[in-house]
Amino acid sequence: MACDIMECCQFFKDHMQDLPKSAAYIQDKLCRADFEKCNRFRVYKLFGKENVPPDLDPDDVGEVEKVLRCLQEKQQAAAMEPQ
Repeated sequence: MACDIMECCQFFKDHMQDLPKSAAYIQDKLCRADFEKCNRFRVYKLFGKENVPPDLDPDDVGEVEKVLRCLQEKQQAAAMEPQ
């Protein structure tokens, strides 16, 4: 089974288009096999595809923690706003 967002993943469209062999390797090892460990997939599942930063590296754990914290704070702030 492959990742839900593999076909439209901006990381590959924006950052890997000049590295087709590397992109294919990552897609085989991560997107088609172990995609649940991908940081982009984690953000997608938790906060929706519109909240996945286009430049988020699939393997950068530190960066994804920053993104997740930011999105959680935005979600909490939105929940506290009067309707």
